[in-house]
Amino acid sequence: MAAVTSPRDLQLSADGKWEPYDVFGGASDVTDVGDYLESQGWSPFLRLGAGEWSSLNLLTWQRDQDGRSEYLIEVSNQDQTSEYLKVIGLPRLMDLLARWAPAVQAASIADVVQDLHEPVIEHGGIVETVAARAVWGVQDRLPKLRSYRQQWDAAEAEAVATRQEHRASE
Repeated sequence: MAAVTSPRDLQLSADGKWEPYDVFGGASDVTDVGDYLESQGWSPFLRLGAGEWSSLNLLTWQRDQDGRSEYLIEVSNQDQTSEYLKVIGLPRLMDLLARWAPAVQAASIADVVQDLHEPVIEHGGIVETVAARAVWGVQDRLPKLRSYRQQWDAAEAEAVATRQEHRASE
């Protein structure tokens, strides 16, 4: 990704207005955004959304700058990424996340519903992932579940036998 000559990124000013901001500081040779941000002191902070397959994601980055926490917010889908939004302080970040979280949640639910209706399984979507984990979990836990069931059945049989003996002795 090459830097843009006129910044399209925005930062929220102290008086609550969005102003232009250049995340890449004029750098023209940025090829890996994550590596570049980390080289500038940013670290991944929080993700809303399920990643590459999801139709809407929010990824936040955090760094300490001049004794205060700064946050970048990136809105993306499978095909593109928005401009970065920079805010100072966790309360402002949480305010923006609270506004976006319902959209991310709705998109995630829509993705699952759409994935359920796919006629051909050509990818490892969320439904396939859940099914695979369920099968793995059953295979992993089945011996223990069978053992619990055998113990339960034995205890139940013993209780029935005890009740029958008690009735017979009356």
